[in-house]
Amino acid sequence: MREREPKWYEEARNGPFRESRFTDAAADKVIMRVRNGVPGPERAGRKLRRSFIAAAVILLLAVAGAVLQQKGLLGEGRQAGLFYQEVKPPDLTDAGLRKTAERVMQEQLGKKLPFVGLERMDRINEARLVFGEGEFPSTFRINTRTGDVKEWNMTAYYSLKEIDPKLISDATGNLRDSGYDGGFTVSGLKKNVQYWQKADRAIQIHEVLLGKEGRIDYANGIYAGATLNLDAKEVGDEGIQKSDQALKLLRGEGEDHLYQITRGLGAEWDVINFIYGEDENGPSRVIMDYATHDILQVEDNTLYIEGSYDSGIRGEQDTKLLAMDNAKLQSSAAAIADKLFGIRLEDYTVVNKRIGNITFESRGGMFRINASFNYNGVFYSMGRQMSTSE
Repeated sequence: MREREPKWYEEARNGPFRESRFTDAAADKVIMRVRNGVPGPERAGRKLRRSFIAAAVILLLAVAGAVLQQKGLLGEGRQAGLFYQEVKPPDLTDAGLRKTAERVMQEQLGKKLPFVGLERMDRINEARLVFGEGEFPSTFRINTRTGDVKEWNMTAYYSLKEIDPKLISDATGNLRDSGYDGGFTVSGLKKNVQYWQKADRAIQIHEVLLGKEGRIDYANGIYAGATLNLDAKEVGDEGIQKSDQALKLLRGEGEDHLYQITRGLGAEWDVINFIYGEDENGPSRVIMDYATHDILQVEDNTLYIEGSYDSGIRGEQDTKLLAMDNAKLQSSAAAIADKLFGIRLEDYTVVNKRIGNITFESRGGMFRINASFNYNGVFYSMGRQMSTSE
């Protein structure tokens, strides 16, 4: 990807003079001087001094160019000297494209991942390159005409020895500031770097410190929060029962497997997550305030109904959702929300309605209830939050 050249670069490329000073008239004068003999000592001295000055300027430009080339500021494929110019076109062969991707990988990740394969997509003048192994492969898209890297999505893992000790120190400090007084034993780091040329945005970096106690997340170098494993004993039977009952308010009776309990910590939140299902991506979840055990949100995505992939049918389905009667929706939501949050939803007002989602606001505007419903008008997600000015 070529950066925009600065103004001084173009001036240096054009040379010290934009137009030639050696005109036909000047040439005639030189011939006349040669015929009439050698110039006097005074004129020759001035000419010699001008030669010294010109030589000094050329030397200064050459030294400056050498320094820029050494520091890599001229970019790849450029040569230092009085005139800075391209000395070779980009290598658009498979090997050249791979080398370009590996250079970006080294700059962003500090390491090279194993090469998996390259696929040329001639119809759109792009090549897709894949690196890495396991669940999260790293991919690149490169323009096969210009060699510009259009996008990348890279993921790499680092051992404890490869992690900056300052990052670990800062992370444990962030945990303490968030109210966590336990230990955190770092075992590794997962780093994801993304870039999309069309998005016209900066490179996005997501780093996750991994440990037996959970994970600590950073977004573009800024602490984003932590997820810590909790034992059932830390929550207590009462807390677990409250979570189970909240989930049953959505789906009715039935057995749900509680897979995991975690604590979510951030600058402005401290919650308990109850995850139901067969793994950490289970379809059902209950979120509870860590200190008070008040229910904040409950969702059961097994009740969600996927819309049609046919645009015509999907449009009809979405129109049906928007046309559902607000009063009936509020009555159905109240049967859940009143028990879930200890409120009277009938005293709330509908303030927003979108496809499959409706928002109720309390008198005075302090609290809001956000609820999502399916094509049958059945609610599968409901949460309570403090209102914020829009």
